[in-house]
Parts: sequence; C-alpha cells; structure tokens
Amino acid sequence: MTKRLYYPREQQAGSLECEAQALACRQAEGGYEILLDATTIFPEVGGQLSDEGWLYHLQTGRELARVSHAREDGEDVWHLADRPVEVGARVRVKADEARRRDHSAQHSGEHILSGLASRLFGAKNVGFHMANDYATIDLDIFLSEEQLWALERAANEAVQTDLPTEIQVVDGAALDGLELRKKASGLTGEVRIIYVGGVDSCTCCGTHVHSSGEVGYIRIGSAIKYKGGTRLWFACGMRAVEEALAEKIVLDKLARRFSTKGSEVGEAVLRQGDELAACKKELRHRTEELLTYRAAELLAAAEEIGGLRLCAVLLEGLDMAELKTLAELLCKQSGVAAILLSARDGSLLYQLARSQGVVASMKELCLALNGLTGGRGGGREDMAQGSAAITASLRPQDALEQMRAYCRQALKA
Repeated sequence: MTKRLYYPREQQAGSLECEAQALACRQAEGGYEILLDATTIFPEVGGQLSDEGWLYHLQTGRELARVSHAREDGEDVWHLADRPVEVGARVRVKADEARRRDHSAQHSGEHILSGLASRLFGAKNVGFHMANDYATIDLDIFLSEEQLWALERAANEAVQTDLPTEIQVVDGAALDGLELRKKASGLTGEVRIIYVGGVDSCTCCGTHVHSSGEVGYIRIGSAIKYKGGTRLWFACGMRAVEEALAEKIVLDKLARRFSTKGSEVGEAVLRQGDELAACKKELRHRTEELLTYRAAELLAAAEEIGGLRLCAVLLEGLDMAELKTLAELLCKQSGVAAILLSARDGSLLYQLARSQGVVASMKELCLALNGLTGGRGGGREDMAQGSAAITASLRPQDALEQMRAYCRQALKA
C-alpha cells in the first residue's frame, strides 16, 4: 500500500517531496517499475496526467532514478523509472514542480469552465482530457460563439476573484445529501470534494491550485460541434500565455503585411479574400475564353480517322482543371476524341475525353497511357485522367506519338 502525500488536507496543492522506502522493483517496458510505501508523485488518474520526478538516495542526495510516469494498481502506486532501485532502499521522492503547477492549473481551470458552463447555460461536462500540450472539455449541448466568449470572460473573472480552493473529505455515503455540480457514482470510503473559484463543486481526485488566481489565465482556443454537443480546447496558466503570444506574433506579422493595426487585420484579410475571389472568377472567365479559341484551333487541325476527329496534342503549363475544361469544350462538338497532355512542374498530366456517340473507351486509352508513361490514372468510359513523373526515360512527345498511333488503330476498329 502506498501512502499518498500529493494532496494532504492542510496543503491543497499537495506536497512535492517526501521520504519513502522501495517495496518492490521489476523490469517493465520502457524501464523499471518501482513500488514505494509513500509518494508525492501523482499517478495518471481522473483525466489528469501523471507527475514526473526523481528518486534520490536519502543520505547522500545522489540521484537514483528519473520517474517518467506513475500509475495506480489498487492501493499501490507504481513508478516507471529509467533505472532500478534496490528493494528496501530509503529514498527521497521529488515531484517535478513545473509539471505539477501546469497540471494543477489545467485541472482547476477545467473545474471553473465546467462549473460556469453549467451555471450559465445548463451544460453538463461529459468528458475531460488533458494531454501534454492541450486539454479538452466535452459538453452535452452546443454553445454558440457568443456563448463561448461569455464563458471565457466569466472564467477569467472567477480567476481574478482569487478565491481559495477548498477541499472537503467526506464519507461516500454522505454524497447524496450534498449539492454538487457532479458526483462520481459508486464511491465508498473517503471522498474528496473540490470547491474552485466560487463557481464549481464536485468530487475529484486530481491536484489543484491553492486559489483560483493561481490559474492565471483561462483561454478557449477553439470549439467544434461534437456528438450533438460541444468539444472545446482550452489552456490555462503559462500554456495559455504561450498560445496567446504565438498568436500575437502571427497577428503582428499580418498587421505589418496589410499595413494596418492588429485590431483591423480581420477586416483587411476578409477584404483581400473578397478581392482574390473576384480575381479568380475573372481569371476563370478569361481562361475559358482563351481555351475556347484553343479548342477551335485544335478542332481545325484535328486528324480525321474513320469519320471521327482525333485531337491529340502536347501542351505546356496547363493544370488538370484547365485540361478538363479544354476537353469538355472540344467534346461539345460531335465525333471528337481528345487526348490532351500537359507538361507541368516535372509531371505529365493527361486528360482523355470523347463526344457523345463516340464508342471508344477513354478508360482503356488511359490505361494504355499509364503503361506508356508509368503513370497512374483512371476514370469513366467517356472521360479519364492521370499523371506521371517526367524522367530521363519519359519524353512527353514520344508518349504523344505512341498514343496517336494507338488511337489510330483503336478508332479505326
């Protein structure tokens, strides 16, 4: 049995150091698992990540092992360490203070957000996950953007009040008579109840800050609709500060790029987006006009084969969308088979199409072209497309000539 000293009643954030004796040591995946009779290293449980820390020789202070994870096994806490420790050895256990502070801030911030989501909107927390670089809360109802703003503002007001975190230990049988936001079901024996920031109360086994002010800053990064409710990503303390600083750097760069103030970047980006959309629309229109003239030229120079016109040509710089548009323009005319190749950025793109009534299979012609070029592609009987890398052994003009010869035979048949 491991005595747990990471949250003694008189010190809400929990101790960071203690003395302990090694009761067992065994090899495990990733190192060695060590069982201690006491610990200040919080194990991964209740949605909160494990602490990390160190084991030192009690007399000499020499580091014996680095602890990267701890887990519960009944009443025992096993510590995953990089080195073995002799059974019976007396050690000093030290938890990583920065990691404890971070986890306590995230967990306490989760309480504040969950408590206020319940108070303000009647939302229930149905899921909480903490990772090394993010944390999420799942709520059972969907919250609008305006509601999320209100929640974030109220959460930081609760931080500013800097009310002490209160911990009450009761018998599990007494829970039914208490008004709490959330009660874990089936609890027996001693149960910890956490009161955070004056806005939340629930059963919880995690570590927490001394007062809500130590959370520092609560920031909702993003949110999505999830299983009919809301999944929101949040950060507290220095995590939130680092996220805000990173976004400020981006905002400052955009402000300089648009020669405007940070508060006006959004409108500048939207305005440029509208201008870009208008330019793209105009470009598509002009491209279609040019391709219409190109289609007329290709039809005029098309090869007559068995009552059909074969438009087989190698072009430069056209992308797949432009090839498709050109093929569609060609095949508006009756009796046309189009084999369009384009050399672009080291690749050979190809689009094959036929007019209505032409029986030749473009899918089969595409497979033949794949074989010639070592490319990949496919499609339907009336239209197919593909691409291949241009290499020293692949000359686009040779591929075109071979396809012309193949088509002559196929279209005559």
